[in-house]
Amino acid sequence: MKVSAERRGTTKLQRTTKKPTDLTNQQQPPTKADDFVNNVGVRSTFLETWIYELEAFNTDVEGDGFTLSKKIPDTITSWVVTGFSLNPTSGIALTKNPSKIRVFQPFFVSTNLPYSVKRGEVIAIPVVIFNYLDKTVDAEVVMDNSDQEYEFTEATNEVLEKASDEVRRVKRVTIPANSGKSVSFMIRPKNVGSTTLKITATSPLAGDTIHQKLKVEPEGVTQFENRAVFVNLKDQREMSQSLEADIPKEAVPQSEFIEFSVVGDLLGPTLQNLDNLVRMPYGCGEQNMVNFVPNILVLKYLEVTGRRLPAVEAKAKKFLEIGYQRELTYKHDDGSYSAFGKSDASGSTWLTAYVMRSFHQAGKYTDVDPKVVTAGLDFLVSKQKPSGEFPEVGKLFDNANHNALGLTSFILLAFFENHELIPKYQSAIDKAVGYVAEEVDKTDDQYSLAIAAVALQLAKHPQAEKVLAKLEGVAKNENDRKWWSKAAASSDDTDRFFHWKPRSNDVEITSYVLLALLEKDSAEQSLPIIKWLISQRNSNGGFSSTQDTVIGLQALTKFAYKTGSGSGTMDIEFAPAGGSNETIKVNPENSLVLQTHVLPKDTRKVDFMAKGTGSAMVQFSYRYNLAEKEKKPTFKVTPTVKESPKQLLVVDICAEYVPLEDADKDKDSNMAVMEIALPSGFVGDAESLGKIEAVDRVKRVETKNSDSTVVVYFDSLTPGDVRCLPVEATKAHAVAKQKPASVSLYDYYDTERRATEYYQVQSSLCDICEGSDCGEGCKKE
Repeated sequence: MKVSAERRGTTKLQRTTKKPTDLTNQQQPPTKADDFVNNVGVRSTFLETWIYELEAFNTDVEGDGFTLSKKIPDTITSWVVTGFSLNPTSGIALTKNPSKIRVFQPFFVSTNLPYSVKRGEVIAIPVVIFNYLDKTVDAEVVMDNSDQEYEFTEATNEVLEKASDEVRRVKRVTIPANSGKSVSFMIRPKNVGSTTLKITATSPLAGDTIHQKLKVEPEGVTQFENRAVFVNLKDQREMSQSLEADIPKEAVPQSEFIEFSVVGDLLGPTLQNLDNLVRMPYGCGEQNMVNFVPNILVLKYLEVTGRRLPAVEAKAKKFLEIGYQRELTYKHDDGSYSAFGKSDASGSTWLTAYVMRSFHQAGKYTDVDPKVVTAGLDFLVSKQKPSGEFPEVGKLFDNANHNALGLTSFILLAFFENHELIPKYQSAIDKAVGYVAEEVDKTDDQYSLAIAAVALQLAKHPQAEKVLAKLEGVAKNENDRKWWSKAAASSDDTDRFFHWKPRSNDVEITSYVLLALLEKDSAEQSLPIIKWLISQRNSNGGFSSTQDTVIGLQALTKFAYKTGSGSGTMDIEFAPAGGSNETIKVNPENSLVLQTHVLPKDTRKVDFMAKGTGSAMVQFSYRYNLAEKEKKPTFKVTPTVKESPKQLLVVDICAEYVPLEDADKDKDSNMAVMEIALPSGFVGDAESLGKIEAVDRVKRVETKNSDSTVVVYFDSLTPGDVRCLPVEATKAHAVAKQKPASVSLYDYYDTERRATEYYQVQSSLCDICEGSDCGEGCKKE
């Protein structure tokens, strides 16, 4: 934060401990009952990290301080306060010692919830009542179900249960002084979404109430869809269109979530979701760049269009700094980069070129060591053949390395980006340009030709026009949209444009062609391409994978600042079928704001009409869950649950690549990612992750969603070569009657290649019930 016009820094507040659950490790202050005020209100804000901010503050006199006022969260804990500031004269200043803010009350309740449960499962909600008073108290603990979001459950025996929709359930407990006691309430959530648990403990001396959220998910695997439309009112004053949600009948009930949103600027969704553009994990050197490059594009866009958005700029620069430092961890000693750094046998020519191009672009907005860039370009030159070709070294994925023409063209882009170093590498550049110019006549591969078109345009080579003409001849056109695809269209594609899912490299091909065209033509001539590209975006402003997101955003950004995107003024009236009309207003002042309306779950169609001038983007985005397997899986996944103690889960999961197309029978997959959802209540065993990492072809293992999902990266999988993973998890929360858990395996760079399988654990209500919730049929040891 800025503490004066010339100082800046940051303040961070974080908890020193988790919520107390063991009194033996807690400080016990000498608190008298008479000192306690029994009216503490409802506690509902429970944070792990409270403040982590880079702020600007102005002071009139150098050295004056500032006041930062924040409401303390409801968590019973101690917060540690640290901070630093920078000054061009006196340098860096740090807090001498961390300060502490202690949040405490002598009588309180606490609960420990899992990351999520699935609708229909039974969970025993643990409630711990802490009594730091100097007297023993008799407390009444009430769970309030007046909203009827769940039903109370009791175990009759190992299999049967008794459910109740009662409004409240009461349990009584005696808590000695400076001690704690626990009770539990067995419930079965009814609805998908966020269930509020209202728990109150009262005694003659004190009381406490907490409201905590339990995340309830539908069973199955979430499918994301987005229908995006570019609205251009330059030649007309209004347009209308209908958008439909294609949700299959077999979708899990209540799993639908449907939104209608409008933004005046093409970069609006991207700015809002800089850290979440791709809905997949990114744990390798190439995938890290999707959290790096879009920030460069955003900063350049704001600069070119003259917009001042300090909060967005600060966020983008922070992500740039983090991404740059993280990318350096994938660097080899020879200056090259690879997917998993030094654990790979060698650096990748493709990835090194990509990183060097991006580092130079980032150098304007964050500190990038010039020696790092020179070392990377030197590595590339060292691998160049006498013909000018840059060969594939350190294979990363199949798309970009489809042939030498595409790779050499791609590497040329890195040299052209580092324009101040062109004289140093002129000889290598000239040989590569000559090679590309000769090779473009020898292939019809659209992917390679599209990248070559950009490289030749930047080289101002006469062959560029010839390549673009060649690509124009194979373009697909429909409904005033234009795109390129290596995939052959089926008979249904032209009739159901919005329901056809292109491979992610179709977005790349189309984006490269657009970049080449924008080098020579006016932006307006590219409108049909823009309309198609926008129709392929996800609701977060990215695309399906990392490379299509980076190249697609680069093309959209270039188009946006050439056309003055965000300068339109229009009213967009919309209504779900059978619903009432609503209007969203778009103007230059709010053009970067993604205005979103959540629609009823049963919405399947939205009609909208736009009136005004300029351009905007309309999105009809929705998601739903499927509990079924893929009809044509490209991988084979076999999970086998092993015998183990009740508190431990052991699953062997075997994976195999089974290509569907004859041309792929002898080829490895690209990098493959397996996402293993653990049954509700279980968390990944950190100590056992090393056993998975030891399996051949596995490059990285991590967890997400509070350790409830294990993510495994394979560098690739070979047809017929089965790889089996030993997965272990421990039961951290009392959940029974768990729904099946999913295992998804997919090709990271061709997400249509995937497979999903399910496995299930056996559990009994008698395993999680306590006291009166356990029937006579439950045999408790």
